[in-house]
Amino acid sequence: MSTSPEDTTEPDTAPDSSDSPDPAPRKSPSGEAFVSGVPAPAPAGLFGPETFSVAGLLLLATTVLSTELIAIFNQHTLTGATGTLSAPVQGQLTGAGLFSALAVVSAAVALTRATPTTRPWARHLAAATVLVGLLVVVLTVVSYVLLSP
Repeated sequence: MSTSPEDTTEPDTAPDSSDSPDPAPRKSPSGEAFVSGVPAPAPAGLFGPETFSVAGLLLLATTVLSTELIAIFNQHTLTGATGTLSAPVQGQLTGAGLFSALAVVSAAVALTRATPTTRPWARHLAAATVLVGLLVVVLTVVSYVLLSP
């Protein structure tokens, strides 16, 4: 008896495709890309949605933590104090409005550049930055209106 691979072939026991229907193929994004020879999607890179969403968060954090926007707004709404739009207050409001508007634009760019392969945390962070940033922009505009003579 020969043990060479040519002589030890066994009869084909695979089921015929005409006998029974194939079950639904399982879809795996990484497996199908590998089997079909398609390269995996590349990361977004330096100017991807993740970068823009983090940049928007940093701009918004700068606005909320370094300006006295909330104190200025509270002083004129809760206590009813009246004041004028002095140069330091105008600078505070302008800076807060500018940085929050830049945060909203950066987060909106992140949302528009998002693809199905974008990490979910980047989309959630960008959406939250847009919402909070718009509230800060509205707060800045209302503060201008309350302080203007």
